[in-house]
Amino acid sequence: QEMRDIVNYTQRDFSEQTLVNYAANFGGDLVDLWAGTVGFAVGFEYREQSGSFRPDPVAERGETAGIPSGATAGEFDVSEFYGELNVPLIDNGMYWEANVAARYSDYSTSGDETTYKLSTLFRPIDALSLRASASTGFRAPGIGELFGGAAREDFTFLDPCADVLGVIPVGDGGRDDPDTPGPDPQPAEIQANCATLGVGPGLAQPNPQLSALSIGNDQLEPEESDNVTFGIVYSPAWSEGQAWSDGITLAVDYYAVEIDSAVQGLSPGALIDACVETLDPVFCANTPRTSSGQLGTVQNKLQNLGAIDASGYDIAFSYLSPETSIGTFTLDVDATHLAEYKETTNNPDGTQSVNDLTGQAPDETFFRAFPEWRAVTSVGWSLNRFTGSLRFRLFDDMENEGNALDSAMFTDLRLSWNPSFADDSMTFTLGFNNVLDEDPPVCQECGSQGFNPVVHDIPGRVGYIRFSYQPQ
Repeated sequence: QEMRDIVNYTQRDFSEQTLVNYAANFGGDLVDLWAGTVGFAVGFEYREQSGSFRPDPVAERGETAGIPSGATAGEFDVSEFYGELNVPLIDNGMYWEANVAARYSDYSTSGDETTYKLSTLFRPIDALSLRASASTGFRAPGIGELFGGAAREDFTFLDPCADVLGVIPVGDGGRDDPDTPGPDPQPAEIQANCATLGVGPGLAQPNPQLSALSIGNDQLEPEESDNVTFGIVYSPAWSEGQAWSDGITLAVDYYAVEIDSAVQGLSPGALIDACVETLDPVFCANTPRTSSGQLGTVQNKLQNLGAIDASGYDIAFSYLSPETSIGTFTLDVDATHLAEYKETTNNPDGTQSVNDLTGQAPDETFFRAFPEWRAVTSVGWSLNRFTGSLRFRLFDDMENEGNALDSAMFTDLRLSWNPSFADDSMTFTLGFNNVLDEDPPVCQECGSQGFNPVVHDIPGRVGYIRFSYQPQ
């Protein structure tokens, strides 16, 4: 116990976020046309946001088994104006409407931008609706991206200046390829650039693991996007009032999003290569070296590096049963198919790299996941003052640095009671997440926790009791 008292400690982090918001919105009918009344909405909003994070001093110094984290503090404000019109075009058995909207945003940190949206809804018959939209988007960087403190990441990389003559064996920290006879030297230009950086030809890199710090950047520009969607909704009248059904709805939507000036962090190895290949002082300042020529900790600030292209389909199905002696039942299925997710990065040498992350769980400091399929299926039940649901959350299998992450399904159970003595203002809920105790797929490249928390639950069941009160 004495040794445990020396080694263990209680980590105490502190964070605070503040939002001040003022908004004014006006809407109503503007003018009557041949197909109906034109509706409008206009508004103004002002927000002040501030946030800070102060890690435990032990964690900040890196004296834990986890990743060292730095303090974060920053703030910004934004003023926004918007306007929207909804115009009916046809209403004579068929129905057709158009919607146009615009929003002006002015950020203290990111400048100003105007975005637009045009959408339409066409209903040739009562049971069928067709919808489509085209819009532009604008996302200003958040406090964490602008002012985020340093978080360390470890990566495996061979220094271009290590063993530039190719004569040191790989096992001793060189680049000599045991399958290739003779030395494997670096090009003369790389040798010369390494010498300019103060690295001699005999430098060995015995440890292939290097470290980098991911850091916020208060010079980031906003992300901008172009978005297109179109879909179909089918809700047939024949499914209502049946002995087996009181309504069915099926919806399928396609989406495509193109984001420019995407906020990303360069690969630390790309920064090292950029310094050695170009001797650009910007890159070399972020890839420091010790007096012996060994690489120090790479400073990897977030940058506006390229573009993101994503497309896919959303599928929704809902079913409502007739009322029975044992209650009313519902079935809802919401599924998403990610057809494409590609990130384009502008490299320091002017070229571009395209990274296809579809179906991937990339090995990164901050976890991300892009399963091709994910779906949530909910079975609902209600009887008198009781309601319940059984929910199934399914995630497709993925690849993680060449390792397969199996598909997983987590099951949640919830039961609620709304007592009559409280005039419908009280609700008591008992629930369990992951009630079947499904373990997440093992992720070998996900650090000490061994799973990807973006899509997978922590191991074990989570039970909860909730009481809510809302005056009627």
